[in-house]
Amino acid sequence: MFISSVKTKEEIMSPDIEWIPSNPKWENFPAAFSFLTPPLTRALLNSTIVTVSHTLLLLLGSSLVGYVLAKYRFRGNRAIFLWIISQMMIPGFTGLIPAYMLMKWFGWINTYWPLIIPGCFSAYSIFLMRQYIITIPDDVIDAARLSGCSELGIYWRIILPLSKPALAAIGLINFVWTWNDLLWPMLMLTDTNMKTVQVALAGLWDIQASLPALHLVAACITLATIPLIVLTVITQKHLIKGWTGLTYAKR
Repeated sequence: MFISSVKTKEEIMSPDIEWIPSNPKWENFPAAFSFLTPPLTRALLNSTIVTVSHTLLLLLGSSLVGYVLAKYRFRGNRAIFLWIISQMMIPGFTGLIPAYMLMKWFGWINTYWPLIIPGCFSAYSIFLMRQYIITIPDDVIDAARLSGCSELGIYWRIILPLSKPALAAIGLINFVWTWNDLLWPMLMLTDTNMKTVQVALAGLWDIQASLPALHLVAACITLATIPLIVLTVITQKHLIKGWTGLTYAKR
């Protein structure tokens, strides 16, 4: 994909494959920003606002619920946990129609809200956070209480810092899912200027229309992939620790 993005259309269609272009066309990337509808800059901005907001809210909600289920003992704790886990057995597609009707009733069509608010409490993320927080020793929490720390302070100063690996792993997974989501944004967004990058790229499905500009199509897809690559590299260290801890907790 990257190699095609620095070629001309004729070089891409040539039967003689040139893996390393002798004359890379770096100007394809600036041209790609005005090739999409809406412009790639606007589409990337929409995706960034939606993905970052949704991921942060999901981490906040999942860590709060996971902390309560992992460290508080109260009647109905296990029943609530089993009810949350049972949501993972229900295919998401079964809720598309009622979810669409609900978003329309709220008046959220063609806004960021239906892409940010629904899904902030993910059963999968809550399950993983609970499994990780269980591994945090109770003695640390008890010592904080004896020192006069409030329950909210324990969550903010103890639980969240010690859960960074799990937060990084879950955050990266949900960031990728939200960034690459296509079906739900296509249902919610009809305004051209509100389209996320994946919905904008979906407009390139017309092969006949895109054929004269295959090099720009490849450039657009490459630019849309860069944020995911950068985030993965940045969180790689915490990601490995997070999955190691989650695996240990499940055992």
